[in-house]
Amino acid sequence: MEEAIDMPERKAAFLELELAIDHARASGHHMLVALVDMDRFYRVNETKGTDFGNHVLEVIASRLGEAGATLAGGHFHGTSRLGGDCFQIVIAIHEQELVRAAQLLEAIKFAVERPVADGEQELYLTSSIGACVYPKDGLTSEQLLCRAELALYRSKENGGNRVQVYSSDDTVRMNRKIMIETSLRPALVQRQFHLSYQPVYQLDNGRLRGYEALIRWEHPELGNVSPEEFIPIAEFNGLIVPIGEWVLREVCKRLSDMLRYDGLDHLRISINISSKQLMDPSFVSTVVNVIDEYELKAESLELEISERQMALHETQQTAAALSGLHAAGVRIVLDDFGRGYSSYTSLKYLPIHSVKIDKSFVKDIDLRGADRFIVESMIQLARRLGLEAIAKGVEFEEQMQLLKEWGCQYVQGYLLGMPMDPTQLDSSVFRRTEEIDG
Repeated sequence: MEEAIDMPERKAAFLELELAIDHARASGHHMLVALVDMDRFYRVNETKGTDFGNHVLEVIASRLGEAGATLAGGHFHGTSRLGGDCFQIVIAIHEQELVRAAQLLEAIKFAVERPVADGEQELYLTSSIGACVYPKDGLTSEQLLCRAELALYRSKENGGNRVQVYSSDDTVRMNRKIMIETSLRPALVQRQFHLSYQPVYQLDNGRLRGYEALIRWEHPELGNVSPEEFIPIAEFNGLIVPIGEWVLREVCKRLSDMLRYDGLDHLRISINISSKQLMDPSFVSTVVNVIDEYELKAESLELEISERQMALHETQQTAAALSGLHAAGVRIVLDDFGRGYSSYTSLKYLPIHSVKIDKSFVKDIDLRGADRFIVESMIQLARRLGLEAIAKGVEFEEQMQLLKEWGCQYVQGYLLGMPMDPTQLDSSVFRRTEEIDG
C-alpha cells in the first residue's frame, strides 16, 4: 500500500476554508471562494531562478492579502497557498452583493498582476482565476474547492488570463469529458470508430479527384461524439497515435480496393493528422510502411494538417516529419487555410502541395462582402505559388460558379456530396461529370 503524500499547504487551505464556512453558516453570509493561478509561472523559475521565483510568489501572496482586506474589509477570511503558484482567497459577502462578485474578482486579478521589480526592469505576469460561491455551489470545503478548481480549469482551457465563475454546466462538461477519455481506448479495441468519405471534385471538368476520410465515433451511451470533441482529448492522452494509425490503415486498405478498378488510378484519399502524430518519431516510417504494405503510390495518399495546429506546434521535429513525408512522395495539404495565425509563413516554409480554404470563408462568397475578395485572393496566391486550391463547404451553385471563375481547382461540400459510408463509395465513383459542368 502506497504511503499518502503529506500536503501541508493544501491541508491548511482546507482548514481555513472550513473555518470560513462555519463563520458564514453562523452569520448567514454568502462566501466567495477563488483560486488564483499565475499563468506560465515556470518561465520565471527557468529564466530567473527559483530564489527569485519564490520572492515573486511572496509578493503576490502579500498583494492578495492587501487586496482582499481592502475590497472586503472585515469580511476577508484570508489567503492561502495551495501549492506551486496557486493561491486560495476567501471573502464573505452579503447576498445582495453577489452581483458585484465579478468586480471583486477582476480587482483581485488586477492587484496581483501589477509589475514586480527585477533590478532596473519590471516583470509582468498574468493570472487565471476560478471562483465559486457558498452556499449556491457547495456546502463543504471539498465541494467548494473542487468547483473553484473546475472553474479555474475552464479559465485555463479558454486560454488563461481570465476570470471564470463556476456554473453547473462545468460539472456536466467535466463528467462528459472524463467519460469520453475513459472510453477512448476501449472504443479503439472494440472498433467503435468508423470512417465516412466526402468526395472532392475537379472544377473544370467535374472529374472525381478523390475523398476526404472523416473519422466518426458512435459511443454506446453518449451517441455520436464529434471529432472536434474527442480528438483534442486523444491528443492530450497520447491515444491520437494509435487512433491515427488505425485511420491510416483503414484508408489505405479502402484505397487499395478502389484502385483495382480500371480508370481510377488517379484517385486520392486525404486523412487529417495531428501535430502530435508528427512529433512521434515513428510516424514517417509508419506511413511509408503502410503505403508499401498495400502497394500504393505514395501520391495517392494526402495528409491534412490544420494551419492552426502548425502555427501552435511547429517545431524542428514536426517540420522534419513533413519534409520526410514530402520526400517520400506523400502529398501534404494545409487545412483550414485562413483560420490560423501565420497563413503566409505557412505557405513560405512548409513543404505543402495544396491549401484547403476554410468553409467559414466560402459560405458567404455569394454575398457582396469581404469574404468574396478574401477567397479570390487566397486562390490567386495559391496558384502563383504553384499550389492547388481546394474550397471546402460548397453548398450553393452560386458559390461553385464563383470559385470556378476565380480559378479554384477543386471543391467539396454538401452541394457535391455528403460524407458517405464505405458501401456508398462505388456509386459515387461513377458520378456524371455533367452535374458539375452544368
